[in-house]
Amino acid sequence: MKAKKWCIAVLFTYLFIMIGIGVLVFVVDPYFHYHAPIRGLSHELNNTMYQNDGVIKNFDYNAMIIGTSTTFGFNAEEAGKLFGKEFVRITYLGEGFKRINLALQKAIAYNNELSFVIRGVDPIWFVTDTNYTGYSEYPDYLYDNVLWNDVNYIFNKDILINDVISVVCRTLSLKDDTSNKKNMTVIYTSDDNEGDALQRYTRPPKEEKIIEQSETDEFFRLLKQNMGENVFSTIEANPDITFYIFIPPYSICWWDSINQYGVSVLERRISMEKYVIEELLKYNNVRLFSFSNNYELTCNMNNYIDEIHYKEEVNSKILSWLQNGKYELTKDNYLNYLSDITEFYSNYNYDSLFE
Repeated sequence: MKAKKWCIAVLFTYLFIMIGIGVLVFVVDPYFHYHAPIRGLSHELNNTMYQNDGVIKNFDYNAMIIGTSTTFGFNAEEAGKLFGKEFVRITYLGEGFKRINLALQKAIAYNNELSFVIRGVDPIWFVTDTNYTGYSEYPDYLYDNVLWNDVNYIFNKDILINDVISVVCRTLSLKDDTSNKKNMTVIYTSDDNEGDALQRYTRPPKEEKIIEQSETDEFFRLLKQNMGENVFSTIEANPDITFYIFIPPYSICWWDSINQYGVSVLERRISMEKYVIEELLKYNNVRLFSFSNNYELTCNMNNYIDEIHYKEEVNSKILSWLQNGKYELTKDNYLNYLSDITEFYSNYNYDSLFE
């Protein structure tokens, strides 16, 4: 009899502890899977892969910045002040267009107030398979609407210790709640210098690649398919949303990495950008920007962390340019822009970077 009572007591104690843990994780909800941040709790936005979906579904916003790591330095509050809107920033590190587009589509589905999107379209992902994703696995229990697999969130020891307890400790320590700023923690610091950025760059050996037409045809097939399914389709399906699309300003080292294979390769790359520009300019709900003709920016490696990632102050400049229309591409000026960058990057003295 005593053994039976003891077993029942253990069972109830176990259930009580598990229910307590479940309630604690649900209330704190460090990934915002169930609800927006509760006022008074000190959250920290620091995990894009795990928190993006919750931010998309449960935060209040009517504008969004979305893209790859080249959007990571944008400040949602700064964008809000410039454009008079309530922004969130959704960044997918190392991702191609598919994952980003799925997130954008989910935001549109969940948020009827979303009317303004700033999206970076990175040239490095122009030519990829339509279904390419940077990471083969995501925490699906946070991204789907399946209730039963939430046990992976509710009863996850690592999440409990590293994230739930962390929020409790931050709250008790009276640390600021960074979730109200709607920015993930910025990793790009401003203390790097030109030497550091150049040191991170691996220059390919020089060659004059012979371009086969069949290869070019295949590249354009992939480009059209990828852009069509993962960029253009969402713009076309949402004419009431204004899209500010920008091509991130990669550094002179990135251009060097292409030029090392020959001018023909560089010109082909620009011809792909021409296709993208011409297609995007067909949409009335798109304003398109590119900053590759800002040579003071792209040729100064002090502005960069590596060949494609720029420092936070560049993100601020981009927001300002988007707001005031500087470097905007239109049907009237895009051919001059393409001619300009072709002339410049085809003839630049790249060797001078390494002297």
